[in-house]
Amino acid sequence: MNGILTLLFLTFFVVLHEYGHYISARRSKIAVSEFFVGFGPKIFSFKRGNTEYGLKAIPLGGYVKIPGMDESEDTTGYESTEVFHNAKWTTKFYIAISGILVNFLTAWLILFAILSTNGVNVPTLEISNTGTSVEGNTTSPSVSAGLLPGDKIVSFSEIPVASWDELVTIIEENPGKEVTITFLRNGNLLDSKTVLESRTLNNQKVGYLGVTPTIENEKIGLISAFKSTTILEAQMTIAAVDGIITLFSPENIKTLLGTYTGQEVPDEVRPLSPIGLARAGSQIAEESYINLFSLLAFVNIFLAVFNALPFIPLDGGRVVLALIEGVTGKKVSDKKLYPIAALVVGIFIFLGITAFYLDITQPIQL
Repeated sequence: MNGILTLLFLTFFVVLHEYGHYISARRSKIAVSEFFVGFGPKIFSFKRGNTEYGLKAIPLGGYVKIPGMDESEDTTGYESTEVFHNAKWTTKFYIAISGILVNFLTAWLILFAILSTNGVNVPTLEISNTGTSVEGNTTSPSVSAGLLPGDKIVSFSEIPVASWDELVTIIEENPGKEVTITFLRNGNLLDSKTVLESRTLNNQKVGYLGVTPTIENEKIGLISAFKSTTILEAQMTIAAVDGIITLFSPENIKTLLGTYTGQEVPDEVRPLSPIGLARAGSQIAEESYINLFSLLAFVNIFLAVFNALPFIPLDGGRVVLALIEGVTGKKVSDKKLYPIAALVVGIFIFLGITAFYLDITQPIQL
């Protein structure tokens, strides 16, 4: 049920994105010929003015069609001023960027609602659980060090730590190295040594200890919630950018090609199809619906960042073309960009097929 709920929200967010384009086009007196929820065969539709509204058979998203987005498109039946290609560069910029802004705004509102009503969960230096080895060893570094739930880490690698983030930074900077851990247990200060394991994160080798922090909840006011929401969205945006850079890197594409020869693909570098997202949402919702809505906020941010990529046919490509026109006073012909657009679409198709294949053959486990 939670998986279906996740898919319904995904569709809603995509439709919201498209509604951003729709409302900005209508406000700019640019024609919208179609606004559909879903893809594939048409189930029903109705026409109001020059716009056809309707529902299609596969309800995973939606789309808005604006005449003149492609300069070679036949725009017979529309006034010259209603066609996107003939609009001012500022209008093109406004229409192209509106969907991106809607997703960013939606994510902000979700996060603000979470933080203002539930406060913030702060990871502490007290250990909640010890993890398993990521290198296939019998025990993880944390277990080898003798760490137990309830222990509180005081210093790591002879460096005093005051927060979980500080601890994580030091751990990740020391892959494969022997470290000294000082911790409190029942009021007694103890020392232990262990050798950190290595794992790959964003194409870099980082250290791994294998501990989960105890989480404490702190209630915050509306002003603090506003500030924390903005900071959190910025952090999520950076994470989304890093994720997309990793996803499209030549090394990762090579890794994904190995999918079809039976190679295991690490969860942190694989794309997710709607099936995978539904599975992830279902697993996360078992722990907390707050976690589910945090995931949905990130989905909105990822949609915004992905669509902001500066390539046709994505919104970011239209934004760049509008800016070039604004600076130079000259329109860039869409036809000159067809080879790049074909390459981009080809990569998207590959990633989409691979995502579905992985989500069926190697279901993600969170």
